Amino acid sequence: MKTEVINLKKQSDHFKSNDMNKIKEKTTSLLVQNRLQSLASFSSIEHRLEVIREKNDVLWINDSKSTDMGASCFSLENLHENIIWIVGYDENKRNLDIVTDVAIDKVDQIICYGHFETEIKYHFASKIKYAYKKELNEAIQLAHSNAIPGQIVLFSPACTSFLNYKNFRERGYHFKTLVAQL
Repeated sequence: MKTEVINLKKQSDHFKSNDMNKIKEKTTSLLVQNRLQSLASFSSIEHRLEVIREKNDVLWINDSKSTDMGASCFSLENLHENIIWIVGYDENKRNLDIVTDVAIDKVDQIICYGHFETEIKYHFASKIKYAYKKELNEAIQLAHSNAIPGQIVLFSPACTSFLNYKNFRERGYHFKTLVAQL
């Protein structure tokens, strides 16, 4: 059996640009399909990228299970742009570097709730609109009044729930109850 060796550089010189575009489109399409399937599998878990309501063409997503910055980063990466991100206070130092690029690309406003938080404020202050509210219901009301059609309000606290709630589930149910009252 004869093995043929193909010189990829020479082969690529013979591809027409539209052939390359077709290959690129197919590859991109497969990547997008895989990402959507991945998101669908996560959103079937309560409190993890859970779509809870669409009101006035604004999508409300409960991601209370995101108890650290890495989990919130994953959520932001899996949503399209125009996001209002409701994030909680955390006593622990957070690595904001892991979320910086995706937040700058996709987040229109950050609303922090809980104890006054300066780490997020100063990290994003000149790059993303920022607001602080003491209570979650106030943060939701602000997001509701600021949201415009086509935006996503993402509740992804990036912190533990223990300061105000028994666990992330209780926090997520509280968020869902407040949003249902809008």
